[in-house]
Amino acid sequence: MNATPFTSTAVSSDSLTEIAPTSKRTATSSADKTSIFQRGSVYLIAAGHFVNDAYTGCLAPLLPLLMTRLQFPVSRAGVLASVLSASTSLSQPIFGALSDRFGKRHFVFLGPLLTGIFICSLGYSNSYLMLIPLLMLSGLGSSVFHPTAAAMVSRISGPRKEWGMSLFITLGNFGHAIAPLLVVPVVIAFGFEAMPLLVLPAIGIAVLLFRRLPQNNSLPALPKDFLHQQQSKNRRWPVFLHLVISMLRSLMISGFSTFIPLYMHSRGHSLFAAGATTTVFQAVGAIGALWSGHIATRVDRRRTIMTTLFVAAPALVGFLYLPDWLALLSLAASGILLYFSFPLNIVMAQELYPNNAGMVSALMIGVSWGLAGLMMAPLGFIAESAGLESALLALAVAGLIAGCISWFLPRERVEVMPGLPAK
Repeated sequence: MNATPFTSTAVSSDSLTEIAPTSKRTATSSADKTSIFQRGSVYLIAAGHFVNDAYTGCLAPLLPLLMTRLQFPVSRAGVLASVLSASTSLSQPIFGALSDRFGKRHFVFLGPLLTGIFICSLGYSNSYLMLIPLLMLSGLGSSVFHPTAAAMVSRISGPRKEWGMSLFITLGNFGHAIAPLLVVPVVIAFGFEAMPLLVLPAIGIAVLLFRRLPQNNSLPALPKDFLHQQQSKNRRWPVFLHLVISMLRSLMISGFSTFIPLYMHSRGHSLFAAGATTTVFQAVGAIGALWSGHIATRVDRRRTIMTTLFVAAPALVGFLYLPDWLALLSLAASGILLYFSFPLNIVMAQELYPNNAGMVSALMIGVSWGLAGLMMAPLGFIAESAGLESALLALAVAGLIAGCISWFLPRERVEVMPGLPAK
């Protein structure tokens, strides 16, 4: 496979079969599945992503209530967001490596179950310090789920990897987005003690995933390792660029999702209105991720990533300074733009290392969100010292930086092997 630091790949299973002579190809059921989009399994894993991320999305809308109940300042709220984000994300490479090596399908159904159990246990917390281990354990469940689920979606999506990944990302985003509309009314009406009742969806999806996920030996076969050592090294720089861009984008999304409820509440809006604003940002953004799956094969992916980031930054600023409905429209536009290019970064990075899709997914989804999550604590201190508006403006600057970095992404799709046509 030819590659340079300034190129990207579009590795399809059809191209890989061209490596071997026709007479040596086998017609195994596993090989046949490489050209099939396994709709039922993709939808089921995406539903698991919806449930899993709905639980991780419960923290931000609950922060104002937790701050009142347990009496801690906004800086400590940022610490809690960092704890959840870091535990959700930074351990993902470990599980990604295990997934690549052993194909641990049970990670996919255990993840949402653990995430739901421990996030719903927040209702029993009677001190700030008790929140930290519960959030860490909940985040660990999410960390177990993401890399294996994303790698499995890539394997069973056949030639429609962008569409499969966009479905996976979209339902996760949508679950995260509607969490405020689900958890806040329950807590306001029945108190924190009612939160354990919300664990039922986690149990339900875990049972479905356990019963219906394809077995490891029935998954489409992975391609043989066709990268020479030097070619593999040449691809590290593009993957690093994808990681940095994903981290900055995640910082923008996480920062606004975490602090929008506090910002809106400080401006005199109700807790429900503040949570609904977060839902607008994330749910409408999920539409952008879904849309990208439809048109990914018809656009210049590098240029699309760069353009959406450059436009999203001023749209976020518009939310802070435009009046009423114009501010909401600006926020919704920024959500669409930010989420639109997220699946593109993941698929482009997976294409660079198709035999290590679990690890690459852990980097793009896990490490990027984890590093962004670690920034929530200092962002909280900025908000406390300089104001929430200044902290949110800093996030818009991060978008401009990410757009500039996107210029250096690979510009062309490369050949799969010397002498084979580029896809």
